[in-house]
Amino acid sequence: IRGDGVNIASRLESMAVEGGVFVSKEVHDQLANQKGFEGVSLGLQSMKGIGRLIEVFGLKGDMLNEPSPEDYTDSKIDTYSDDEVPSIAIIPFENKGKKEDVFYAYGISADLISDVSSAGLIRVASKQQIEDAGKLPIDELAKKLDVRYMANGELWRMDDMFQLSVELYDTKDKKVIWSDRWQEKWDNLPTIKSSLSNGLLKALDTKPKVEQKIETTNTEAYEFYLKGMYKYLKRENMEDTEIARGLLNKAIELDDNLIVAKNLIGTTYKEMGNYDKAMENYTPALIQSEELSDKQGMGYSLNSIGIVHSDKGDYDKALDYLGRSLAIQEEIGDKYGMGHALNNMGIVHSIKGDYDKALDCLEKSLSIQKEIGVDGELHLYTTTYLYLTYKHLGKAYDENEIHSLIKEAENIEFEVNYQLYKLLEDTSYLETTYNQVQEKASAMDEELKAKFLSYPIPKAIVEEWEKVK
Repeated sequence: IRGDGVNIASRLESMAVEGGVFVSKEVHDQLANQKGFEGVSLGLQSMKGIGRLIEVFGLKGDMLNEPSPEDYTDSKIDTYSDDEVPSIAIIPFENKGKKEDVFYAYGISADLISDVSSAGLIRVASKQQIEDAGKLPIDELAKKLDVRYMANGELWRMDDMFQLSVELYDTKDKKVIWSDRWQEKWDNLPTIKSSLSNGLLKALDTKPKVEQKIETTNTEAYEFYLKGMYKYLKRENMEDTEIARGLLNKAIELDDNLIVAKNLIGTTYKEMGNYDKAMENYTPALIQSEELSDKQGMGYSLNSIGIVHSDKGDYDKALDYLGRSLAIQEEIGDKYGMGHALNNMGIVHSIKGDYDKALDCLEKSLSIQKEIGVDGELHLYTTTYLYLTYKHLGKAYDENEIHSLIKEAENIEFEVNYQLYKLLEDTSYLETTYNQVQEKASAMDEELKAKFLSYPIPKAIVEEWEKVK
């Protein structure tokens, strides 16, 4: 008999008072309705050496030695208790192993940020924000990212073992909330990220509405997924994108239910303007996620399909899929997903000329973004369309804020530059967006290029440039 259950039981045994019985919250909750069963909470405790945070209970009973909670206050993890929304930056884990193993640390960190971001009402600094901030002392970095908590760690692969460490630091109280160092077998790779996100959310007193599922139990498949994700996020040319797709397809061959890999392949095609190929991946991913009752997968797939329909000019279909995505995001309490879906719905309504509906969606999206601290291009995109809507309705807007957001944004996509041209009436944005469209089209074969340039926004950009030029 081996595994997490045995390791946790061993730690509980070492903590327990003589003649007493300690159990985890999971065991306690399963037995709570049994007659004569009662326990006293000793709070959230760190399971040292196995990288877990678990609420511990001492059982009560005539024949048992009951523990005193006061005896366990020193080892108890102080969970978040303030009224404001909890905020955190998850710094990409440092790879302490071989250079070629960097994808483990980077990929697990990226997935960890995604998991925590979608857990509910919590502000999480994006990977892009963290990378843009650069190397700074921890308190300065927290101030720049406007977060209270900082999580970082190390990962080192040694043959068939991983050596890991994690630290959660509270910059307000100037103390480490949780720290641990432990080992995991290579076979446990798919569970590392979920254990870490579970621990961080417990410490921040945030519980997802829906239990987050492990993407796969196939370690080799998850490894190929991490490699593919890393290759794509760090891509420098089309060859890197093709390599990333190959790695992601290998992951899917090993586990056909790896929805995140299928959606990521779809995104590699969507971002290069090949919407038909994107749909060939998003649609099966949606069907499969529905069959597996994978709410996160359903929400992401529906949102992505909605964006593709919008880009192709099928606006009614786009609103149908985006509305379904929003409903699922609301059901699972994913604030980040809700902000994205509302933003995209607002854009479609704006394009259709339904400005009152656009205003409602965009203002809701922006409110959510501010609540959970979303910055970068999404904030710029939403604000740009919102102010365009104000402009159509004859309302005043803050042009200085737009310029401030532009200055902060690292990469502005061609769609956003085109809307900025329409909002600010500055032809430099039109020239930039025209060049972006031509650069994207030049990487396509003639058939795909003709199709891409026939879609509403690229077509409008080219026609407007020809007119202005």
